[in-house]
Amino acid sequence: MSSLQVVAGRYQLVRPIGAGGMGRVWQAVDQQLDREIAVKLVKPDLLDGPQRYEAAARFRREARVTAQIGHPGVPAIFDAGLDDASGELFLAMAYLPGLNLRDLLDEAGPLPADWTLAVGAQLASVLEAAHAKQVIHRDLKPANIIVGPAGLVHVVDFGIAAVLDLDAARLTATGDKPGTLNYMAPEQIRAQPAGPAADLYALGALLYEMSTGERLFADRGSAYEVQTAHLKELPDPVRRRRPDMPAELDGLVSRLLSKEPADRGSDAAAVYLRLAELLAAAPASKAPTRDCGDPTWPFRAPLAPARVAAEAAAISPRPTADRGTERLAEADLAYAAADYSTALTAFRSLAKDYETPDPALALHCQVRAAQCLAALGNAASALAGLSSVIERQRRLLGERARPVLRSRRVEVDMLAAVGSGPEAHRRLAVLVPEMAAALGPADADTIEAERLLRAWSAPPQAGPGWPTPPSASPGSPPR
Repeated sequence: MSSLQVVAGRYQLVRPIGAGGMGRVWQAVDQQLDREIAVKLVKPDLLDGPQRYEAAARFRREARVTAQIGHPGVPAIFDAGLDDASGELFLAMAYLPGLNLRDLLDEAGPLPADWTLAVGAQLASVLEAAHAKQVIHRDLKPANIIVGPAGLVHVVDFGIAAVLDLDAARLTATGDKPGTLNYMAPEQIRAQPAGPAADLYALGALLYEMSTGERLFADRGSAYEVQTAHLKELPDPVRRRRPDMPAELDGLVSRLLSKEPADRGSDAAAVYLRLAELLAAAPASKAPTRDCGDPTWPFRAPLAPARVAAEAAAISPRPTADRGTERLAEADLAYAAADYSTALTAFRSLAKDYETPDPALALHCQVRAAQCLAALGNAASALAGLSSVIERQRRLLGERARPVLRSRRVEVDMLAAVGSGPEAHRRLAVLVPEMAAALGPADADTIEAERLLRAWSAPPQAGPGWPTPPSASPGSPPR
């Protein structure tokens, strides 16, 4: 336990949950609001001298801007400032359960193609939202990325590197530039201003590492050699190390790792759309670990209404690769950003446009529209419409088709959302063996549904909504 027990007279430290070159992260309790939070403490020795209070003021400004990003992949920020008792800058923010990408890569090694694409797409979505607010991360790396229990990717530590760059001469004299060497863009190594393109370079380095299992230029013998490689050398192509990865991903990574910022582009939204398109075509893989959520779920299983106590929310098919990919990706992005009204309009428009040329896609979009309607608080209407859609899917695709089974899984969650927990449990119990027979017991959809069913090992008794398993409290996702 730190000698600092309470930060800013309010935040009780509980246990350390992370550490890095700039400071430590603690699980803590907000004593005023009695809620669990996380507190980031920046090392005092990075703020020696008369600039301490200037740094604190700038830190608050950075935190305020970061709080305005308003993306589900960026943790909510509650407070920031300088704790006079300890001389430490602190950042109070939402506590994020999950596994950081560093630990995931160390445990699982190279990730499956669909996981790599899904994590990359979610990161690009976060970067687009941040860059729109003129916020540059500057230190995007696996340790700053958390994959949550439902597969949502969170990016932490926005703005901290910028705050600590008040005295560039002092920092560069020790070689301690803001950033982490294996993910630093050439312009950062040269101590030049870092814009959105620097974050995209780091994203390219992350895609490379997730694909190959190796950090960019990790085979170089010294920090100087790594810096030189960033400035002058090209890494081996991804497909030379992972022939199973999409060729288009290889090309995208090469572009993101361009030495000149202008050659990378600065449009994270375009990167998101490309990765989402590749993800739509990628086959589903077996999860490399059970220690974190599947990052493909937010695309094929967007966030369910809060009342639905299920880890994997409503399941729907991935968009097809050859029809409406860009519009579907934009609608998915709106949903992920909790802009349900925009997403609802987009999915309804897509359903109408593809009713004749691609009825299966049109029905998929109707399922997604129902999910949006439920997220807007009208689960009863969404459920009524969904039942009709499922019946049409059955007639078009057959009882055992994956889209039909996934839509039935959506129906289970909506039944729970309207308070019909017993019926939701009954239908899930029927659905799981049917999914195993049609898709196989090792299929990702089957495993997810079976895990949810196991969380409630007995049929619910009286009372609305999902039954509460012994290990979970109401509203908490089963682990």
